[in-house]
Amino acid sequence: MNLRHVLHSCALPVLLTAGTCAAQTTPADLTLTNLNISGVSEPIAVAQPNDASGRLFIVSLNGGIFIYRNGVVEATPFLTIPVGLSNEQGLLGLAFHPNFAINGRFFVQHTRAAGGSNIGPVADQLTVEYRVTGNPDVVDPSTRTVLLTIGDMASNHNGGDIHFGDDGYLYVSMGDGGPQGNPHGFAECLWRKPTDGIPSNCAPGAEPNYALLGKILRVDVDGTTANASAEMCGVATGTTANYRIPADNPHTGTANTCDEIYHVGLRNPFRFSFDRATNDMWIADVGQNVWEELDLIASGTGPQNLGWSTCEGRQTYPGGAANSCSFGLLPVINYNHSSGRCSVTGGYRYRGPIAPFRGTYVYADFCSREIFFGRPDAGSATGWTQTRWESAPGAPILAASNPIGFGEDLAGNLYIAVQNGAVYQFSSASFSEIIFANGFE
Repeated sequence: MNLRHVLHSCALPVLLTAGTCAAQTTPADLTLTNLNISGVSEPIAVAQPNDASGRLFIVSLNGGIFIYRNGVVEATPFLTIPVGLSNEQGLLGLAFHPNFAINGRFFVQHTRAAGGSNIGPVADQLTVEYRVTGNPDVVDPSTRTVLLTIGDMASNHNGGDIHFGDDGYLYVSMGDGGPQGNPHGFAECLWRKPTDGIPSNCAPGAEPNYALLGKILRVDVDGTTANASAEMCGVATGTTANYRIPADNPHTGTANTCDEIYHVGLRNPFRFSFDRATNDMWIADVGQNVWEELDLIASGTGPQNLGWSTCEGRQTYPGGAANSCSFGLLPVINYNHSSGRCSVTGGYRYRGPIAPFRGTYVYADFCSREIFFGRPDAGSATGWTQTRWESAPGAPILAASNPIGFGEDLAGNLYIAVQNGAVYQFSSASFSEIIFANGFE
């Protein structure tokens, strides 16, 4: 698997959830407006801090973070990070601290560059903090502080997205390590284990041992932990951890479990997001042979098991019949591989200035380049309906290249990054003058 080619391939018929849409509608003049991000190759994420600067930050898989302001990309990068670039590796995520305007802190998720010491046979995945200390448009690389170090045994299924929840904690997505079919059971294991080919085993063995794979992690970045315990699996035991474990993380009171873990049972949650109006979490988990899934975790429902590899989407794995899975929290939308579809790219629930579009969850397929809209539907078995963006029945509106990431700004405007080096904004001339107030419908 390769982000530069295909996140996953196979082709079987597609399932689209039946039903009618709720109040959300798609304006007839909805379009994708090119930001013309000259000089940025392989954009993968878009973010904006709450600092009233008007800057939009564009993340390049190659390790650059660029400032987009007043319609152009600034000549000097905000930061350039050395990263590993094999297969799906690279600079994968960016999150600004909720108080960035005051403390200048932000966080990135990336693959360790060549030359470092790694836990496994391939480069580690790192969660790293930087700070803006002087010029707000340029970061001093010497402010670099590593928080989490996660060993890996393959260069794919890296997850790599990071976001702050409204609880102030940093959430980090990690894939199951890469081998097809989760043969070692990393997605379910709550502790450390080797690549032993025994999914039911969840105990240390011959080195190297791996942890935190196939999960959503949750950490408190507003403090440190002296003499980290063995159950802080993202840092060496006995050292000072540059984070703390939230007291209500689900495994803090049990032995032989990694305390950073929040959600489990994921294959490759390459992109996830929080609904800015409700703080619901949306996870786009890349499937394997047949099914892609969109998971909705309502705010306040707590830790969840998303089912991989007992399930692939809403189906038992491998090869289960449609809607045959009853394990864990099932996705509200799943679709199977057809017409070149292969890998889901999430995705935000739109809360921007286009009033009738608010409340629509927008996502895409990496290979087919189709863009999909998920909407609440009381008549659907899952409560949600998937529709494809079309100019006319049977005529899909496609992304210009493989869609690899989404992002939103402070006003709720939505952006899509595609692999040919472009970023587009979802826009509508009919609603260009509407002042966006609070994100609620």
